[in-house]
Amino acid sequence: MIASIPGRGPRARSGGFRRAQQQRPFVKGPIMTAADHSFDQTDASQVQAKAQAEALSDRLIMACEAVVRCRSTSFRNSFGLTEIHYRLLAQVRSYGPITLGDLARNLSRDCGQISRMVKMLTTRGLIARPAKPAPRPLAIRLTPMGQTICDAMAKIAQDSEQAIGALLPEEDKVQAALAVERLYCAARTVLEEEHFEPA
Repeated sequence: MIASIPGRGPRARSGGFRRAQQQRPFVKGPIMTAADHSFDQTDASQVQAKAQAEALSDRLIMACEAVVRCRSTSFRNSFGLTEIHYRLLAQVRSYGPITLGDLARNLSRDCGQISRMVKMLTTRGLIARPAKPAPRPLAIRLTPMGQTICDAMAKIAQDSEQAIGALLPEEDKVQAALAVERLYCAARTVLEEEHFEPA
């Protein structure tokens, strides 16, 4: 049985992702089915018209936000945590012991924000700081409870991704993975070029 986080009531047991879907719809108003969003219902001219009307970056952001919402409700209901908390815990799990500065860089957040989140997660018993006096910079790691909670959140994220992937043809998933990787590399190239441009 997965331990609950100190300061919160009993958390939901297994199946949190699907239960959260049933308890709280992600959108208000009429419930939309998978068929309403299916590419089978959209011809090429509609796709082209939408691409011309909206920037690609805007569509990507909307898609990412929708994917995150599919699991964020389960994170909140089960653990009282958010997407960024999960990403932070996952970083510490993968690279810990890790400094706050490295965490901030990996998560593209400022050190102040990361420090506040780490303090909260430490209070809840999910992250361990070195005992004082400790060498600087401080490197943090997950506690056993933090490892357990992070693993459970990773399972929710995996279930969410599988549920989304089940609605897509295999060819679409392969093309999407390639397109996302190329877009990421292109964006990183632009960022690096801007960084090294003379003032």
